[in-house]
Amino acid sequence: MTGYGQNKGILPRACTEIFRRIRERDADDSVKIEHRIELSMIEIYNERVQDLLVKPETRPTEGLNVREDPKKGVYV
Repeated sequence: MTGYGQNKGILPRACTEIFRRIRERDADDSVKIEHRIELSMIEIYNERVQDLLVKPETRPTEGLNVREDPKKGVYV
């Protein structure tokens, strides 16, 4: 998933590609697009859902709840 140097994983590769495409579009004056990037990193381990962007000491020990809404779909 992560990896470093020559052995980059899917996450660094995807981020590099996303920002490369944004820079490419921004360089074209005929394209008027506003970009907004949002990120969440969720881990499911031992049937517990954890937010990896929250410090481990402040995460709930029981994990996060997974919900489903007709309009939003599945969310944590």
